[in-house]
Amino acid sequence: MSRQAQPLRLRGLLRSRLGEWHLALFLGSCTLFAAISLLAISGWFISAAALAGLATTAAYGFDYFRPAALIRLCAIVRTGGRYAERLTSHHAALGLLKDLRISLFARVTARGHAALTRSTSTMHRLVADIDLLDFFPLRVVAPWFWASLLVLLLLGGCYLLAPVLSLAALPGLLLAWLILPLLAGRHAARLARADVSLAEQRRILLLDNLQLLTPLLLWQRWSVRQAVFDSEDHVFNQQRLRQQQLGSLIAAGQQLGLALSLLGLLWQGGLLVQAGELSLPLLLAAVLGLLGLTEVLLPLAQSFIALGLSQAARDRLNQLTRSPASRIEEGAAPLTELPSLSLKDLSARHGGALSGPQRVDLQLRAGEVLLLSGPSGCGKSTLLDVLAGEPLPFTGERLLNGEAYEHWQWRSVIGYLPQQLDIFDMTLAENLRLGQPEATEQQLWEVLEDVALADWVRGRPAQLSTTLGEYGAQVSGGQARRIALARLLLAQRPVLLLDEPFAGLDAATREQVLVTLLRRQAQGILVIVSHQSLALENAQRLQLQMSEA
Repeated sequence: MSRQAQPLRLRGLLRSRLGEWHLALFLGSCTLFAAISLLAISGWFISAAALAGLATTAAYGFDYFRPAALIRLCAIVRTGGRYAERLTSHHAALGLLKDLRISLFARVTARGHAALTRSTSTMHRLVADIDLLDFFPLRVVAPWFWASLLVLLLLGGCYLLAPVLSLAALPGLLLAWLILPLLAGRHAARLARADVSLAEQRRILLLDNLQLLTPLLLWQRWSVRQAVFDSEDHVFNQQRLRQQQLGSLIAAGQQLGLALSLLGLLWQGGLLVQAGELSLPLLLAAVLGLLGLTEVLLPLAQSFIALGLSQAARDRLNQLTRSPASRIEEGAAPLTELPSLSLKDLSARHGGALSGPQRVDLQLRAGEVLLLSGPSGCGKSTLLDVLAGEPLPFTGERLLNGEAYEHWQWRSVIGYLPQQLDIFDMTLAENLRLGQPEATEQQLWEVLEDVALADWVRGRPAQLSTTLGEYGAQVSGGQARRIALARLLLAQRPVLLLDEPFAGLDAATREQVLVTLLRRQAQGILVIVSHQSLALENAQRLQLQMSEA
């Protein structure tokens, strides 16, 4: 199995930005150690200074300057370290999310099922689920690393003061540090995994209702949809409440464990002070250091919820990007002949939509062009989704070379340019090679010429190394659409489905791109949805009408 085909693993997330994660963990450790040391040294300094003040002769010999300097140093390290840690960890997390988006998009498109990314449910996986994966390094690995390190350091410090102190603090610390979080962790992770599914259902239902607000009001169906959403919202809120209650119970148990450690420390420390084997300021420093662990241990109560969210996101993304060759297209035949595409009495509609294509019949052969038109909302994009193989329910027949799609390895045959584009914060060349990883620079320049972007690229200082920004923020909408089209052309799919490929283009550029498409698809099939009037005398035309709900 190739590296690209390897399933996503949580432990592999840290490898993406290993140096940055190491730096973030180190800075966080320094910050938390400085915060606890600030409490401990301050407690020792105040009590030692007070005792020295009671004894006049001792007051003259007491060193006030070095402890005060240490306190200032700890305060500076705590403040500066916190800022540096947040800056580093968030930079690493954002870089991780960028790497994940790029790699997952490449896996999806390389296997030829980019059309799967067009449904609301699947797009949520590729956006929201990827965002959940940074919970693992930020809210699982980092808190446990910091908590374990500082608990061991505190126990080691207590041991240096008196071995019996570390033994007295150990049972309560084990309860707060390991026993309670681990015992409740499996249940918390299970609740979090269920939360991901419920949150997606609630989100999709809300967005669908808002998108269809006007039609629902016109057809007097808003109250029904609102009642359905209220029911889903109630289930979701109850799930969140159970998570919060479990987190609160774990946190309360941790506080109890810290209280037991505190009592044990005071009990044994008091005996040592009475015996003259330990000074009162040092005992107070140990007590305050123990209390300072609260900030470190409490995040462990939420770490397993974050772990469950990350596990759910990982499993859903792995399911989405699982190899079609072994799962969907097992036993399917490769398409070696010129393609033909036909629909017979086909009707389809997205879930919650009020309209869609109805009883469509068409026949397309190699070298033919179909211009698809109709009013907004009539189902043009839905029909392209069906042709692209998106898993939405339909009736009728959808045939490729006279056979059902499943008979062929159709995912490498059909290319789809939807209205929503996928442009990444990489160079232009890297974005284009997502369609064809082995493409040479000459091929890149050729396809840029075909989409009327070569002159613009030559005028850029970095040319093919020009960065496009997240979601193509550094290029115009028309340029982003042509870059996505160029990437699709590099993939060389026999059937091209293009949804508004000329949006944002002037007449001359539109004509140049259209000529390119006709030339490149001379032996294939081209289906275009466009609001612009296209002068193609030999093209088939299909006009969709609004259907009743």
